[in-house]
Amino acid sequence: MISTQVITEAESLLGMPKDSIVKASLIEFILSKIKENSQIIEGLKGKYNVPGYLDLEDKIKQGKIPGHPAWEDVILWEQLFTHTAKLNQIVKFIEEGADTGFLKSNIG
Repeated sequence: MISTQVITEAESLLGMPKDSIVKASLIEFILSKIKENSQIIEGLKGKYNVPGYLDLEDKIKQGKIPGHPAWEDVILWEQLFTHTAKLNQIVKFIEEGADTGFLKSNIG
């Protein structure tokens, strides 16, 4: 836990209230995770020369790409896609100030 003294000093130095600092920090952290996911997805797009994980799945089913390790990459890609969508949704709610009750109704 960060001490009250450190938080007070940060508020003073940044000229921002604690809630604004936390909000901005959370957004930046989530955006960094979105960027990581996007970089992995871009690598998969290049590796298989397909625009999306469903296209990769189709190529595997058609026998155009060997199933191993491509099936594992389909699963990873789909998970990253879903994770990124949820992260984007969280950022949107935080930026709009509509984060109250968000977790109960939107994350599952």
